[in-house]
Amino acid sequence: MTTKVIEKLLNDYIEILNDEEDFNVIINVGKIPDVKTFKTHSVILRYRSLYFRNELANINKDDNNIKTINLNHVSIQQFDIIIK
Repeated sequence: MTTKVIEKLLNDYIEILNDEEDFNVIINVGKIPDVKTFKTHSVILRYRSLYFRNELANINKDDNNIKTINLNHVSIQQFDIIIK
């Protein structure tokens, strides 16, 4: 029973990661012209990463209530692994 609950939670987490409908953080990763935009959720970032907790605390929201983080020092491949 416990295994099924954990599996369901993990699946829900993956769905949230892939949900681009209800995001409130945009993370631009890579260097121009090779940049990928990740639409993410601050609550997950804050609770999973001290780095993002600090970054989000120091960034203002735009008019649409979205915070944007630019990570040009990280490759798209690296960030794809990190975010998952």
